[in-house]
Amino acid sequence: MNLEDLRPPLNLDEFFPWLKRTSDEYWDNVEIDRSIFGFQIQKGTKWLPGLSNEKIVEYEKEIGFSFPENYKVYLKHMNGTDRSTINVYGECGEPYRYGIGFYSYPRDLEMVRRRIKWIHEEFEVTPTFVEEQQIPRLMPIVSHRFLVVDRCAANPILSMYGRDSILYAFSLEAFLVNEIFRRDRIIVAVNEPAVDVKYWLNAEVDNV
Repeated sequence: MNLEDLRPPLNLDEFFPWLKRTSDEYWDNVEIDRSIFGFQIQKGTKWLPGLSNEKIVEYEKEIGFSFPENYKVYLKHMNGTDRSTINVYGECGEPYRYGIGFYSYPRDLEMVRRRIKWIHEEFEVTPTFVEEQQIPRLMPIVSHRFLVVDRCAANPILSMYGRDSILYAFSLEAFLVNEIFRRDRIIVAVNEPAVDVKYWLNAEVDNV
């Protein structure tokens, strides 16, 4: 399925139900593609039911910061996936490796916390320093893809591995459509404005 074949609604309250329905149908017949390096969704994967407003508030308290509106609407409609992803390494014949799919609350709470801690450790910052310097806070979505939560003009997705950090998508919605249906990675439209994400894409902050 190509991105050009899809007509995602622009309204968030319409987009996420559309995404859930369309991706569930797509995953019913998806097959592992060995030409693509990295984690892939298993055939038959489904989105888990969304969270209540009360559960979303509880999740925010567990993580320690408020979520942006688009992520809250996402959680309202879908709360992670029900099956592990499959990572295909190397040549044919090597065993599959499995990883967690889209993160779910409360199932993956400790993994989400570890991901946030891992990024802080890789960039050699403490949570206190992040707060003092008003560095944007990050929320893991799946694997090493992080949503920029706040303190930024937009809420883009970053791909972060070690200290390597790149702008991966300009929004959660664009990321999800590409990640699910295209799977050809790093689709950033050239006519989109540049996004300045303090520290994570530009490490020059005070007193580092």
